[in-house]
Amino acid sequence: MLFLILCCSFFSQASETLSFLTREQPQQSSLTIMSWNLEWFGTTRVKRTDADYAYFADVIHRVSPDIIAFQEADSQEAVRRILPKDQYSLYLSDRHTKTSESFRDGNQYTGFAIRNSLTVSDPQDIASLNIRTAPKSGEQARKGRLRYGAYVIVHPPSGPPIHLLSVHLKSGCYTSKISRQSASCRVLSYQAGVLKKWIEQRLAANESFLISGDFNHRMADSGDWLYRSLSASSSDRHSVHLLTKDVNASCYVRLNRSGAQPEYRRYTALIDHFVASADIANALSQGNVSQYPFSREDVRRLTLSDHCPLILKIQLQPKGGPEAG
Repeated sequence: MLFLILCCSFFSQASETLSFLTREQPQQSSLTIMSWNLEWFGTTRVKRTDADYAYFADVIHRVSPDIIAFQEADSQEAVRRILPKDQYSLYLSDRHTKTSESFRDGNQYTGFAIRNSLTVSDPQDIASLNIRTAPKSGEQARKGRLRYGAYVIVHPPSGPPIHLLSVHLKSGCYTSKISRQSASCRVLSYQAGVLKKWIEQRLAANESFLISGDFNHRMADSGDWLYRSLSASSSDRHSVHLLTKDVNASCYVRLNRSGAQPEYRRYTALIDHFVASADIANALSQGNVSQYPFSREDVRRLTLSDHCPLILKIQLQPKGGPEAG
């Protein structure tokens, strides 16, 4: 009798264990994406201590992003210093392999850090964003010291693939008040044309996309020309969305000028943005785009960045649900 009881107990436990192992595991329901200009990260232009690197690592630990779109990184080694060990794959700008377009005094590469659990394709980057000056009509653009648009395609566990760009556009043309005839604005306008063509390719193929990074421009200003130029597509202009238009910006930073006293500022208008296809915009809920602010104390005691990270959380489509373009 005891033998029968023990056998029944054994098979009951085995059945429960098998049921647990074969039960469908919880499906990832969202993606958290961080965009962060790290400010000359890993270069001697902005010298950082172990405590500084630890702070960057702590921000990433707290946010726990699935995808980090970064700008102004000098090397993979520098970025790996702030990532949890063995959890992310790195995709540094293709430009780092171009000797003629890299510099001894430090580089500002764009790129991505993406969780190993996500499947990623790695097409060629958008090298045509790197120009010296805006070419005149009929002229060929000359390569300069500007950044590529790092390009990857992420295949989430459900829903369509997402085409991602990490960009760092020309500085010096921050608002629509600056003359569009200035040299910086002409370059930025040319770069906008490059991005517009890329966007139109995604729209024509009914593909999801997200452009993250440092646009060096206040696109959330009413009627801004840069956002209009990106969204004024031959197809439905409402297919392109500025996800950061309503973000409350309050980024306290220290500006480190060589040979000068540090200067402290609080930026209340964004120049970092997320621009996305309609389905990505529809996957947002209230409060899912935000800025990660630094405390005044941390800014004064550490050498952080002159940009605060942006954080975006999108809901993934249920497995087997309809795919949006």
